[in-house]
Amino acid sequence: MSLQNLQQIQEQLLVLQAQSRNSVAFQQLVQTYERRLFYYLQRFTGASADSADLMQEIWLNVYQKLPGLNAPEAFRVWLYKIAHNRAVSYLRKRDRQTAAAFYQVQNGSITESEMEQGFEQLENAELVHRVLEQLSLPHREVLTLRFLEDLSLQEISEIISTSIGTVKSRLHYARLEMRKVIEEEYNG
Repeated sequence: MSLQNLQQIQEQLLVLQAQSRNSVAFQQLVQTYERRLFYYLQRFTGASADSADLMQEIWLNVYQKLPGLNAPEAFRVWLYKIAHNRAVSYLRKRDRQTAAAFYQVQNGSITESEMEQGFEQLENAELVHRVLEQLSLPHREVLTLRFLEDLSLQEISEIISTSIGTVKSRLHYARLEMRKVIEEEYNG
């Protein structure tokens, strides 16, 4: 049995225990996902201060709805779906234009391997943050979920409630937009 399989089984057991209102198990789930979820919210909303408030709302929502989760193995996708929906609601309240931009698709082209190399080359976290901040909201979201959260296309599709084809399209266009921003950073 691989380490990854063992971790998945342990997580499923934690989810089952947390569904029975075991507070220690729930706290372990929070600790497991807290940093990654906070990072995702920061990148998605661009608001560090508000991310902490969003986190509290998300974890409260998770706690309330966890007993109704039928598939413990789907916890990660389910959690990110809740976070995604809460972040979209936050953005709608904060700025109607930003929420509208979330659903726009822009033009661009870069291969997935080039994108992965680009992330590897961008060792400085501040530079990565600056580059992501300059991207449109839908592009920032799919890039964060795919390359920083390492989610599959299927998982991203479920989180943002869209087809896999749309996810692929957004990734395609996001790569071009990111390439342009990186070129401007390095050549500008």
